[in-house]
Amino acid sequence: MTFDTPRQEPCVASEAARQVAPTDLPGSQQTPLGERAPLGKILTRAVEVNLTAHCNLSCYGCDHASPARDEEYLSVEGLAADLAALSDVYHVFEFFLTGGEPLLHPRLVEVIDTIRDSGVAEKIAVVTNGALLHKAPAGLWERIDKLWVSLYPGVKRKLSEDEIRQQAERSGVLLHLKVTDEFTNKLLHSENEDPELVASIYSTCTLRGSCHTIHDGRFFKCSPSPFVPEWVRRVGLEVSDFSGDSVPLRNNPDLRRQLLEYLKDDRPLTACRFCLGCVGKPVRSRQMNKKAVREWLSERDPDTRELVDWPALDVARARLEGVDLSGVVRTMRGLKARWRAVWWTRRITGIDLTGSPPTGLGARLRALGSAWLGPRRDGSRAGRGRPSPS
Repeated sequence: MTFDTPRQEPCVASEAARQVAPTDLPGSQQTPLGERAPLGKILTRAVEVNLTAHCNLSCYGCDHASPARDEEYLSVEGLAADLAALSDVYHVFEFFLTGGEPLLHPRLVEVIDTIRDSGVAEKIAVVTNGALLHKAPAGLWERIDKLWVSLYPGVKRKLSEDEIRQQAERSGVLLHLKVTDEFTNKLLHSENEDPELVASIYSTCTLRGSCHTIHDGRFFKCSPSPFVPEWVRRVGLEVSDFSGDSVPLRNNPDLRRQLLEYLKDDRPLTACRFCLGCVGKPVRSRQMNKKAVREWLSERDPDTRELVDWPALDVARARLEGVDLSGVVRTMRGLKARWRAVWWTRRITGIDLTGSPPTGLGARLRALGSAWLGPRRDGSRAGRGRPSPS
């Protein structure tokens, strides 16, 4: 996948509108596979692609550093090449379109069709700040399975929350409205030179299981890591070797083995030395002007330990102990069941569980079941291996 210069033509749909086949799942568009992918494919929970590097907002604390990025757009042709390389070895439940701001991309509908045609994903979701939803291209709502709208303080939208809900209901789209009053501080202005702290942060970072990212022809474990090298350069730090932080996708005959080993690897990335993962102290969500962006880039961090939310780190250690954070799953069955549960809970009760993170509850229940059922015939106990979140 590569970024290219912005196209000037308006985003248009394909010559013929996509005919979406109904499935057994509410709110679903086309589902290419059943409970299990073809033998040998790596199955994961989620992956994302950044349609733009830049954004129509300028949020302090953005972990993609979009306020400091130049105007860049995802190449649809590059994405198609990346997905063609992945399609034989990989399948994902949810494919998220992010940014920057995805609604800025002039070929958004083509991006969605490219992903759907590749067959690599069960569901397609758009993550947006909602400010441009009133300008959404024709066919967008009919092509996606989920819409995630981040609601930032002080950001005006022409479509009200009720109007967005009504449109989602009409289109059969699962909707998540996420109030975002603060960010978890992630990007550092100096290198974390404490290997033990880097490892501890990495061991509790759920981004590496829920935010896999396809970027510029490579596969990354988490969403900030593709942008850390540029961030490091912009804040004036010595550029490190980040080549080992991702797996090349195209012309890689050993892609399946490399990708699986990479996702299961418990060693932190080089980018982790410049990131606080999920345990940075919260910062208030606010918009910046150009002067504030320059000041953000020129900030100097205190000791890294002062930026860590230590109570959050302790809670994460306890909650995630024994949980597999790779994002790799054995079957899509549980993810489909969760999708159904979220859909019907929202529809019947109005309670939104869309953004609820996976926990170790399922793993603990399996362990309890194993203890109650006793050993297997081979003398082992079910559930004693490393459990997966559910």
